[in-house]
Amino acid sequence: MPLRRSLLAVAALVGLAAPANAGPLSAFDILRQFNVVTTGDLTTNSDIEGRSVVGGDLTGGATFFNNPGAAAASGFRALTVYGSATAGNPLNVNSGGGVTIGGSAAGLVNTNGGGGRSIGGGPDAPAPNPLPDFTTSFVEPLTGLSAQLAALEANSLLPGAATPGFPNNVPVTASAGEGLAVFALTTAQLASFASFSVNLNGRDGAIFNVTGASYTGQANFLNATSLARDIIWNFTEATSLDFQRQWGGTVLAPLAVVGNATPIEGSLFAARYAGRGEMHSQPIRFDLPQDPGGDPGTPVPEPAGLALFGLGLASLRLLRRRG
Repeated sequence: MPLRRSLLAVAALVGLAAPANAGPLSAFDILRQFNVVTTGDLTTNSDIEGRSVVGGDLTGGATFFNNPGAAAASGFRALTVYGSATAGNPLNVNSGGGVTIGGSAAGLVNTNGGGGRSIGGGPDAPAPNPLPDFTTSFVEPLTGLSAQLAALEANSLLPGAATPGFPNNVPVTASAGEGLAVFALTTAQLASFASFSVNLNGRDGAIFNVTGASYTGQANFLNATSLARDIIWNFTEATSLDFQRQWGGTVLAPLAVVGNATPIEGSLFAARYAGRGEMHSQPIRFDLPQDPGGDPGTPVPEPAGLALFGLGLASLRLLRRRG
């Protein structure tokens, strides 16, 4: 068999083996596709501008997916609730994003622009159909990422109280180098700032590994919006977070009840979300680390893709032997 025909045969074989939605979501997929993911309940009357997944019940009336921005395409609809929508207030899902609610909906659900809808299993099929297991699809990848990032060795230092002007306009500057900047700090250190800015200093992005049980954020993050897609705040221990000023960056808080009085510019993963301010879609735009001891700039390989690639190589070797 000529090599060209062999390659076409391998391509066809790989195409047949690949599912329509290739494999489970990686942590990177989730943070690029979704604005908010909660393992438990979500309560808000404010806009969530990107795509949302609620592992528990949804309470309150809000508008979803009205400004998804740079969010990646997804096999999920704009609003997915594994539990029920328990409040009688109207829910608005905009931009043709659609809605899937596994349980019941107590109030009116408006799907503006279409996008499909399924409440309690009908009338339309859920997207995706059926809904995948929530723990394996969302919780495990994101909690795994949080633990993975927490194991990274810090390569940048936080300014101390001796910094001129402290605690105002504190310059948080990454060390020079390639890849990601990694900071290690406590919630008490973060709370000591009245205002601060972040300087990536040429780095691809920054990881802030924050330890401590709680944080009430009254600091003014001066360049929160401009760096929102370049930062991950990893609150590994916190059980309570309340952002009272505008915040920028993706927030990983697997154990926490998270609230906000003003917008959070970025994605959120939390145990529960009790929002008083908006959530703005600002998906990360840098590669995630490969492993705790690896190069922080190396992206995670796609397991399903690697498996199919291996299948293709094996098939090609077989075809060559037969030829």
